[in-house]
Amino acid sequence: MKKCFVLIVIAIACLSTGYAQKAKFGHVDYGSVMKDMPGIDTAQAALKVYQEELEAVGQQMAEEFKTKQADYANLTNTTTSSAILKVKEDELMKLYQRLQDFVSSSQMDIQRKQVELLQPFQNKLLAAIKKVAETEKYTYVFDITMCAFYSETTDLTAAVRAELGIK
Repeated sequence: MKKCFVLIVIAIACLSTGYAQKAKFGHVDYGSVMKDMPGIDTAQAALKVYQEELEAVGQQMAEEFKTKQADYANLTNTTTSSAILKVKEDELMKLYQRLQDFVSSSQMDIQRKQVELLQPFQNKLLAAIKKVAETEKYTYVFDITMCAFYSETTDLTAAVRAELGIK
């Protein structure tokens, strides 16, 4: 009985202290700060170059596939033996599979490269948001693009920009 009473008293104490402290909410325009960070344009340009290199290789592979596909179509219109057609068909299927594998791995490589290039900027921005939130004693800070509605929050974007040295 004593244990039950103690638990109830503790629960009430916790609930009352929770209501006594009002949560403080703020928001940040994460995307606008991120795009204005020094060096982000260099990282995005490097990502674009990397993506274009992979696309060029993919285009070469696609052209090779189209050429071999046209060659195969020409062979089917002639009196080519079925054995040769089978070899050419297998060759075409392997090339198609290589092309599909390349496209799939390229997409993953681009995502990895994006994380590699942008992660330092994201970490720096999150650290600045955390510092501003802790300094100004905010309980929660939201990205405005993720909020459907916000009315009783403070815009911390300018403070975060100042923390990062962005004008």
